[in-house]
Amino acid sequence: MLKTTTCLIFLFMGASLFSQNFKYGKVSKEEVKEKQHPLEENAGAAILYSYQRTFFEYNQSTGFNLVSEYHQRIKIYTKEGFDWATKEISSRQGNLEENVSSIKGVTYNLENGKLVETKLDRDNIYKEDASRYRKITKFTMPAVKEGSVIEFEYRKSSDKITTSLDRVTLQHTIPINKLDISVTIPEYFNFGVYNNPKAAIYVKVDMENKPFVKSFTNTYRDDSDSRLTRTGTRNTRVEFMQTSYVVEQENIPSLQEENHVDHLENYAAFLDWELKFVNFPNSPMENYSQTWEGVSKSLYQDNGFERHLRSTGFFEDDLKQLLGTTGDPMEKLSRIFEFVKRKVKWNDYIGFIPENGLKAAYKEGSGNTADINLLLVSMLKYAGLDADPVLVSTARNGIPLYPTKSGFNYLVAAVKFNGNTLLMDATDAAAGPGELPKIARNWQGRLVREDGTSEWVSLQPEYFSIDRTRLNVQMTGTAIKGKYINTKDGLYAKNYRTAHGTAESATEALSKGSTGYNTSGVELKNFEKIGKDITGSYTFETANGQDMIGDKIYFKPLFFQTTTVNPFKAEKRIYPVYFDFPSQKHNLVNIMIPDGYEISSLPESIILKLKENSGEFRFLVTSNKNFIRIDSQLNISQIIYPSTDYEIIQKFFNNIIEKQNESIVLSKISTDGLEERAESGR
Repeated sequence: MLKTTTCLIFLFMGASLFSQNFKYGKVSKEEVKEKQHPLEENAGAAILYSYQRTFFEYNQSTGFNLVSEYHQRIKIYTKEGFDWATKEISSRQGNLEENVSSIKGVTYNLENGKLVETKLDRDNIYKEDASRYRKITKFTMPAVKEGSVIEFEYRKSSDKITTSLDRVTLQHTIPINKLDISVTIPEYFNFGVYNNPKAAIYVKVDMENKPFVKSFTNTYRDDSDSRLTRTGTRNTRVEFMQTSYVVEQENIPSLQEENHVDHLENYAAFLDWELKFVNFPNSPMENYSQTWEGVSKSLYQDNGFERHLRSTGFFEDDLKQLLGTTGDPMEKLSRIFEFVKRKVKWNDYIGFIPENGLKAAYKEGSGNTADINLLLVSMLKYAGLDADPVLVSTARNGIPLYPTKSGFNYLVAAVKFNGNTLLMDATDAAAGPGELPKIARNWQGRLVREDGTSEWVSLQPEYFSIDRTRLNVQMTGTAIKGKYINTKDGLYAKNYRTAHGTAESATEALSKGSTGYNTSGVELKNFEKIGKDITGSYTFETANGQDMIGDKIYFKPLFFQTTTVNPFKAEKRIYPVYFDFPSQKHNLVNIMIPDGYEISSLPESIILKLKENSGEFRFLVTSNKNFIRIDSQLNISQIIYPSTDYEIIQKFFNNIIEKQNESIVLSKISTDGLEERAESGR
């Protein structure tokens, strides 16, 4: 039975479809002439037609084969839509082989008023391994330009029945004019069907039952009589019922790009399929339904985790030399973590199952995510630490809706310290202990223990990452001079290392300072000391950053650290608001005002809070005769906010920007005024 949820049901609007003929090869001039999408004018491309037929093909010799046939027609409006001319088809390999075949494609353009076709060349279809268990079939349509219409077909088949069908995606980052999808399942296979509960739209799925009837004619030979061999034909009739899940819908809106979204595709409408049981006539029922506990235990035992983690002989001598006599658990962890990162480099393949094996990865110096992080777990265990693997689903793999092995595609390490869980990923050269890359920070992971028990652990950090800046500013009346000092820790530091790659690149970027400011004495500390705070500093000077009007000077309290644009500008919000990690942005500005000037106007101090203290903004102003201090601090402790909180968050950031953009005003001290005060004091 389909899972039903209360969702936003979109309205079907009357997009012009030109009475289109969606048969392959029947592209019209009107489709190629179309300049923009009738419902989404800014769309770079649109799927004019998306066809899928998934069914179980019956063969008398081999039984049921799973087959999917696809046909898509796509309109390219602008250069921003060119990426849609490249198609990547993922298929399984290894124990289960899926075959991608019957690929053909055509690009349609108008030249001198005539429709010109350019066919996809077979030589431009490529296959590559994504991992030991996945391969990619890839092609790019030829002769694509603004205005082109492309279409392609392909077939994917498997000779084995898997415990899940491929996800049926019903929404993309471009609009879909027409969906024509059916998934037909014989009565012997019982599948659960799941809508994405995070989707902002609900796509109707119709169910219909229909019979399958097929006759086979077999030739037989009878040698029972030694004097006579008889041959003949025998007719066999196969009948069973099937259930078809049908989606026939028009004008599916695109996923809307919004700031602060974890992964946009997590909010797409789709259907997931879970094989619950198989029940053939005259055979016992085979149950495939699982619990997360069962999935975790099966992965640990069936995929060799136990065997890999117990094989330690190949690294024991190196580890003893590495640790020496140290007994401090955190020191052990840090040494092992950095050692594994140096010893085995990531080969760019992700997976939760070792590809090369830990011993081979160790000797060859290369492995996938499971090779490297299981090696890390094994070495931590050998060193006496409470370490276990954690199964993860990356953002691109989505969030699993039911217990299944395919719900995971990544693996990290976990160590328990005083009741806290520290997560690590040794494939990321820029990460310190407790700093997972963004690809792995997707909801929660499943920690699996050696005794077969398991539990969910949050993949989101619970600690604050801090970005702290101090400006010491001397104003001269005609120029601004000062010292900039910035310190980043936690994930701010990790992201900075990832963004710049090398200390040289980071130093060069730091030396550029801010537009209109001259910098000197640039210094960068600890960039290459992974896990440590990074500090960057320089002196600066500029004639900008202030406005002189009459005898007054106007300037922004935070100078070039001022936030000027609200990241939440849209009137409405569809998806939850996502902040990468708990964070603190702290700006401390010390200002020496120039001789001959006095403070005329200062912004008022203010403290703003989000609901339940999940966020706070402090803007504190203190001053004396010739000195001003601005202490601005933004703390975000909650990572995810529902879209219903959007208006509150938007107003919160509006208030921050308004406050940071209020001017400080200095006035020139009147010489006449000084003389008058002196005379009155005699």
